[in-house]
Amino acid sequence: MGRRHEGDPLDYVRDLTEALLEGKLIEEEVLFRDAVGEIYSTLRKEVLSKTSNRDYERLLRAYELAVILRYLVQDGVKTSREVLEELLKTL
Repeated sequence: MGRRHEGDPLDYVRDLTEALLEGKLIEEEVLFRDAVGEIYSTLRKEVLSKTSNRDYERLLRAYELAVILRYLVQDGVKTSREVLEELLKTL
């Protein structure tokens, strides 16, 4: 999977989200769950480290969506496409 900017965590989340939406990782449930966990932990780290950033509200919304997505995946719900699409729009 190609990356836009190696050092930018939000680009990493965007790329991972796009890969999920394009079906590149959904075929394997373990990979899908791992990717969702990676999105969640990356956004959580960014939210906690940037409390004074002007984009904090946008980042916080993306993190909230990742929390919802993580919850859906943990409960085995596989209808998370709308959450992924909204997450991608938010980033």
